[in-house]
Amino acid sequence: MRKIILLTFYVIFIASLFAQSPHGKDFKLKCVTCHTTNNWAKIKTDSFDHKNTDFPLIGQHKTVYCRKCHVDLNFKNAKRECISCHKDVHELTLGRNCERCHTPASWIVQNITQIHQQSRFPLIGRHAQLDCNQCHKSASLLRFDPMRSECVDCHLKDYNATTAPNHVSGNFSKDCMQCHTQQNWTSSSFNHNSTGFPLTGTHANVACTSCHPNGYSAIPTTCVSCHLSSFNATTNPNHTTSKFSTDCQTCHNTTTWSPSTFNHNTSTAFPLTGAHISVTCVSCHTNGYAAIPTTCSSCHLANYNTTTNPNHKTAKFPTTCETCHSTTNWTSTTFNHSTSTTFPLTGAHITLACTQCHPANYNAIPTTCVSCHLATYNATTNPNHVTAKFPTTCETCHSTTNWTSSTFNHSTSTTFPLTGAHKTLTCTQCHPTNYNAIPTTCVSCHLAKYNATTNPNHIGAKFATTCETCHSTTNWTSATFNHNAVATIPLTGNHNLSCSTCHTTPTNYAIFSCRQVGCHSTAHNASAGSTGCYSCHPTGRAG
Repeated sequence: MRKIILLTFYVIFIASLFAQSPHGKDFKLKCVTCHTTNNWAKIKTDSFDHKNTDFPLIGQHKTVYCRKCHVDLNFKNAKRECISCHKDVHELTLGRNCERCHTPASWIVQNITQIHQQSRFPLIGRHAQLDCNQCHKSASLLRFDPMRSECVDCHLKDYNATTAPNHVSGNFSKDCMQCHTQQNWTSSSFNHNSTGFPLTGTHANVACTSCHPNGYSAIPTTCVSCHLSSFNATTNPNHTTSKFSTDCQTCHNTTTWSPSTFNHNTSTAFPLTGAHISVTCVSCHTNGYAAIPTTCSSCHLANYNTTTNPNHKTAKFPTTCETCHSTTNWTSTTFNHSTSTTFPLTGAHITLACTQCHPANYNAIPTTCVSCHLATYNATTNPNHVTAKFPTTCETCHSTTNWTSSTFNHSTSTTFPLTGAHKTLTCTQCHPTNYNAIPTTCVSCHLAKYNATTNPNHIGAKFATTCETCHSTTNWTSATFNHNAVATIPLTGNHNLSCSTCHTTPTNYAIFSCRQVGCHSTAHNASAGSTGCYSCHPTGRAG
């Protein structure tokens, strides 16, 4: 019997493990939460809290009988959308999301304006004060059919009926927001500056119809499109006959149309300076204001042709007037020979009249001295430049400051500086025939003196012709020969004798030995050599 009881409980236990809950397999609550062993059908509703589910009961949902929403024991089958339990009186014209406007606490909508702000057409300005029926004609049926949100969708009648200005005939845009706002519909908020033509100066005070007489569709924005009659009627100066440009803003602006604001300095490539500033326009623009030449001669050719001091035409002056003249002072020339040419005027050239160098014309002329001074070169006799064959590079000896006195410097201009007595010689003493390059050796000038000298006799003694060995330009007559530096026998001790003591004949100034002149005995053999005596006999003793 005991075994039968245990087996029965075991079977019940196993069956309970595989039994399926009538509330669905995902139902997680324990049975004892709602049921008791005394009466399974009676539910303990006070012990179950719906807020522990994913759909808490709030507002009027708290008083609703469970079976109103749960039609079977599988509680997960209950639908969550409002319209699954509640009839949509709006017939889906507002969508399926009822909670945008309604709450479980009260089905009546209290803040409909605030809710409307979350739509694609927020209610602002005057729209916030309107009754729903004014825009939603089906609101009385609780239907809020989708509407277009453009202004003209509601205000087309206003657009068509407006006469000041007439929107239809003016072809106004139907984008009402360009001119109107939701705060004030009757007064236009249109800002002309938002177009491609901002209103400035007197344009800001002009009535719209003054520029838009035939409508408000796109019109030209050029000045002449409105002011052509003013252009044609203007006589001071006459714009038509003068062929003025119709680009009015070159000379005029919206602040002051008259007088002209034209600035010749900034609007053209020819700034007005000096006397040009006070000249009337027609003085230069005699045939109109179209592009005219800007060269001086294009206006001043008559002045060029009639000028006689100097005569520009015969002198063949260039017609680039600005080389010598300026707009500040036309009559007095501003020509600067030093900066405008490659031949600066210095010294006596500064005071010369132009015609002295430019006797025929003012074209480019040679700038060498001889081109002007050849006659002076040919006539000069002291020294005679022609016979002396002086070079014609006059600037070698002359300057523009002092032409008559030569500035030739023999020391810097030649390879033979003049020193000593050479400084006091006349040029012809060395240059008797011409001033071409001549030899610079002493003997080329002093050979006669070399040949005539007898004390000592240079020829007989076979002296070298390098005169500078013994002579200088400072003292020619007294020799500066240094025996110790040149000869092989220094003059020391008793050898400090007169030249003729050892050099007794005119020919014995050549190199010789002690024994050659007979001063010393020949007792010693010749093996001592020419200076061998010094090995034993110093010059302090007689040999």
